Amino acid sequence: LMKQPSIITHLVIHHSASKPSTTPEEILKWHLDRGFSTWGYHKIVTEEGIIHNCRPENVVPASVQGHNKGTLAVCLTGNFETDKPTELQKVSLMLLIREWKTKWPEAKVVGHRDLGATLCPGKNLYSFIKEMWP
Repeated sequence: LMKQPSIITHLVIHHSASKPSTTPEEILKWHLDRGFSTWGYHKIVTEEGIIHNCRPENVVPASVQGHNKGTLAVCLTGNFETDKPTELQKVSLMLLIREWKTKWPEAKVVGHRDLGATLCPGKNLYSFIKEMWP
């Protein structure tokens, strides 16, 4: 696991592209099956709005190929191409981003699609991200 640089430049938001009830343990299994040593994300926010600590923040994530160094990654469970994030997920995401922006005020809040060719984090979460952090 690679240590983060001292400056965080991007806060990257993902969706699990799976059912809203997906657990952090299920995501861990997917990531281990892909050859990761642990979760790719620093945090996972479940449909109940619970923020789960996953990869330590001082370690580079495995979240966007070619764009991991200097980023923090959070994943909300659900497929937001079709579903909408729950109100609890949105509140928890806002609290988490506020906490991260307190430590790294210059960091840009982006969706995975801003850094790579993907639909992630889904149009319904992406529109919320752009509304909250234009």
